[in-house]
Amino acid sequence: MGAFDGKRIVVTGGSSGIGLAVARTLRARGAEICVVARRAEPLAEAVAELGNGSWGHSCDVGDPGQVEELALAVGSRWESVNGLVNGAGLATMADTERTDADLWDQCLAVNSRGPFLVTRALLPHLNAAGHSSVVNISSTLAEKPIPGMVAYCAAKAAVNGLTRAMALEVAPRVRVNAVMPAVVDTPIHRSRNISRDQLEGMAKLHPLRRIGRPEDVAAAIVFLLSDESAWMTGAVIPVDGGMLAT
Repeated sequence: MGAFDGKRIVVTGGSSGIGLAVARTLRARGAEICVVARRAEPLAEAVAELGNGSWGHSCDVGDPGQVEELALAVGSRWESVNGLVNGAGLATMADTERTDADLWDQCLAVNSRGPFLVTRALLPHLNAAGHSSVVNISSTLAEKPIPGMVAYCAAKAAVNGLTRAMALEVAPRVRVNAVMPAVVDTPIHRSRNISRDQLEGMAKLHPLRRIGRPEDVAAAIVFLLSDESAWMTGAVIPVDGGMLAT
């Protein structure tokens, strides 16, 4: 018997990276998973890998209409939702001068409006579970920005504020927490044109002298979804190899 037997959890950004690592861990522990991703092919591959007990729904989390369709699809399959992981993300690379209004809006739509829209749309299902948990994936860049990613840094800072504010509003039936990964070995770095050697070179930025694995962050997320964290809400936790301590 798994620790999540009978639990029903929605994972956005669940077709790759940290989201897929979370989905794998949860399925291994008995949870049913709704994998949410924008692109149909990686979504289908993830669901096929996860097997029975998983299903997928294609959704742009920054689009209110598509998010409402997601909520309807979830409600048609499940009477309640025990957990939600807001993991969909877009790593926009541009400094202030090259960030026009459209690029800014695109980045914030996925990274900060998305978690808000999805949580709000699924809130009736989360409330129906009696006790449920939401985990937002933020970033160390929310608190330790770098040049050249102004919109992304702002969007992830908004996620931290959203996490704390929403935790106050939806308690006690729903808990809301967040994790802040540092550099993790995920496909998102390809969108930033970062080579494998460059990625590995970032190990020196972390006191633990390695970049993170998706499973490192997934372990913290699964803990926050579990009953073992039942007295935690509004927490924003670094999972960063010590980066924020430097």
